[in-house]
Amino acid sequence: MRTCSGLLLAAVATIVCAVASLAAADTCPWRTVAHVDDPFIQNLGKWAVEQQHTVLRFDKVESARAQDVGECTSTNRNYELIIDASNRAGPGDDKYRAVVYVIEKIEPQKVLSFEAVIRSRPPPAN
Repeated sequence: MRTCSGLLLAAVATIVCAVASLAAADTCPWRTVAHVDDPFIQNLGKWAVEQQHTVLRFDKVESARAQDVGECTSTNRNYELIIDASNRAGPGDDKYRAVVYVIEKIEPQKVLSFEAVIRSRPPPAN
């Protein structure tokens, strides 16, 4: 009976360690993309705007960060983009934050989030 209990305890410990390792692997750090003017990054931003089916017009990606997904040396990545876009119906200079999942830097797979970036405005002059 003690042997069975010992084996069960060892099996549970192994499973707990494996789950903890997987969880740690999924939390790779975000890093700044040095060349935001890279055509891949700009096209990724344009694609993210087009997926929203809105009246927004893509202007450019202003900044970007990347995060490996899974193992921290993976080619599957999340990209967080700060996008400058304008309303097709009128003038505007709005900023949006998009997070896009990409497999092997081939093509975007999914827009994970897309939201307006709230900018603080200066107080009105008296």
